[in-house]
Amino acid sequence: MEESILIESAELKYNLQQFKRNENHIEYFKSIFLDNIRANPTNVQEVLDEVMNIAKNNNYNIAYAWCLIYKGWDYHIRCEYDKACHCRIEASEIFIKNNDINGQIAAYNALLADYSRLGNLDLAIESGLMGIELADQENEEELLIDLLINTSVAYTECKKYTEAKELLNKIKSFHGSISKDSNIAYYITLAEIEVNNGDFNYAYECCENAYELIKEIKCWIYECEVLSIRAVANFKMGKLEEAEKDFILAIENARSFNNTIFVIRTLIRFSNYYDLIGNNEQSVNKLIEAYNEIKKISSPIDESEIYYKLSELYSRNNKMNEAYKYLKMHLEIEKKIFNSKSSNWFDKMHSKEIAREAKIYKEMYQDIDLISDIGKKFTSNLKIEKNLNVIYEEVRELMEADVFGIALYKNNLLYYDLFIVDGNLKDYGSVALDEETFGGWCYKNKKNVLINDIEKEYNKYISSKSNELGNCSFKDIQSLVFCPIIIESKVIGILSVQSYNKNAYNKNDIKKLEILTSYIAIALENARLFNKIEYAATHDGLTEILNREEILNRGEFVLKNKENCSIILIDIDYFKSINDNYGHAAGDYVLKSISTIMQEIISENGYIGRFGGEEFLIVIYDCNFDKVMKIAEQLRSYVENYKFIVDSQKIDVTVSLGTYNYCNGDKNFYNNIKFADKALYMAKALGRNKVISYNDSIC
Repeated sequence: MEESILIESAELKYNLQQFKRNENHIEYFKSIFLDNIRANPTNVQEVLDEVMNIAKNNNYNIAYAWCLIYKGWDYHIRCEYDKACHCRIEASEIFIKNNDINGQIAAYNALLADYSRLGNLDLAIESGLMGIELADQENEEELLIDLLINTSVAYTECKKYTEAKELLNKIKSFHGSISKDSNIAYYITLAEIEVNNGDFNYAYECCENAYELIKEIKCWIYECEVLSIRAVANFKMGKLEEAEKDFILAIENARSFNNTIFVIRTLIRFSNYYDLIGNNEQSVNKLIEAYNEIKKISSPIDESEIYYKLSELYSRNNKMNEAYKYLKMHLEIEKKIFNSKSSNWFDKMHSKEIAREAKIYKEMYQDIDLISDIGKKFTSNLKIEKNLNVIYEEVRELMEADVFGIALYKNNLLYYDLFIVDGNLKDYGSVALDEETFGGWCYKNKKNVLINDIEKEYNKYISSKSNELGNCSFKDIQSLVFCPIIIESKVIGILSVQSYNKNAYNKNDIKKLEILTSYIAIALENARLFNKIEYAATHDGLTEILNREEILNRGEFVLKNKENCSIILIDIDYFKSINDNYGHAAGDYVLKSISTIMQEIISENGYIGRFGGEEFLIVIYDCNFDKVMKIAEQLRSYVENYKFIVDSQKIDVTVSLGTYNYCNGDKNFYNNIKFADKALYMAKALGRNKVISYNDSIC
């Protein structure tokens, strides 16, 4: 390490003193951190902690945020990616609050790297796109190029090659000013895309372009990436000898630079190469090498891929114990990735941008892939019901499945909403847990049920065979399996396959279904979390009715698509005095109570939302205005007579209401609210606790 960045050095001490006097002196330390964070992490950490303390003690918010960015890089290098994310998110919030655009761009670029390492490619891409938007707005060309390349890499990792190439195409306009380092990264990424798109000649050409630049600037750290991709291109073009040489050189280069990630990824590619040419032994050996390397770092996506490919290879060699071992390891990593994703979502959900962020996630998670291969076929949808046929077809590939069902637990019942008999969806209903059924036994005991001869084996689990299984009676069903669906040691439901044939299932089938139920459990958890995120995006946190943005969205929709659109705008009279006299807890109680009242009174042809602090907005459709006015009066009267009790004391609460009936005019919903607002103003002016319609001539 350079002497100049040691805590004891005179230069550093001088600059620390300068920083205490002037926040802008953070630029000196940013350059120090940037130049040394990888080469000298220990000493940089020491300096960084000192600078962070000064920034914090002096309320240097921007400087502190930049320290968080580099603290995150320190964690990132140490493979502590969750901690890195915490730092970048905190930094991002500070930059947003202080309108520091360059800081925001840096935070998004850093989060892109962190989320990619965690396997959360959706959030990585989101961060990259947000950074791209800001860098483009600010004409930060150098940062924009980096973000375009890095985001393209994230798209490539989740096999979205069209989107990846679209981003790279935007770089073409920069070729006159793009740095040689960035040009190398551009060609490497483009080569990766084209080798996966099947244009092997162009991929090879991109590799050669990158290689020429590497030799020109003597930046050999990129060599392993180029050689690895070129090896695949050579193999696809039938140049096997050249491919092997490139693979070997790529691994040697990556190891010389301690680039463990690319050692692993090249070994995986090398394994695929041997697998495709029929050398199963070498294919396994290369994966075992990758398996030994993965222990040194944290790279969930690569780890998951190694385990799954090992499972596949051992299965083909009929080494089922080994195959199952690695498949379980693969599944465990996928669960860890999922949990990490969950943590990332809620880290962001808890930020000050909760409503905006939640909406982003709502949109984003409709297309998310949580797990690989079999799981991907049905976990990409968030409603498990939509996946039934896909799951069923998958199960049929695995084993006999004349009858297939998934039952979910609720209120001491197993609801068989998902039930297929002979390829047709059936309405089976529910089974009470206190009834003696195979499903109930499976649920209560958290154990599998396996029967291959119903007449001889049913009494292992139940005493009577009087119950039917769906629309198939016992005389039809000869073999069956029930498996519990478990999330975090809690049984949430069961899965069942059944056959008309005896001896249809064995222990291997049980293992397959155990794996399948694990995937289903993850999919259900994903749906649950998505629903939570969706709810946060559209509902007010206190009253649990629609938030301002969502009620406006619903209103716009109603205005354009429904008949007889009416608006009721409600304001709580003298709400400030309630807070002043009884406390904010009492005010919250009143807001929630009035929300409940509105929900009880408003029919299904209406939406209720919190429009402001103590203001509510109701949108009613397909209802004549006379009835709307009666509803408004009912609301006013109900509130006036409602017993609001706080600390055994009754609070008198009234509301003023303004109404408006839309009559084929302005299609902008917000403009129409203004009419209801004018009526509300009149209701207050006339003494409050009144309902006034704008459609009456008094407005």
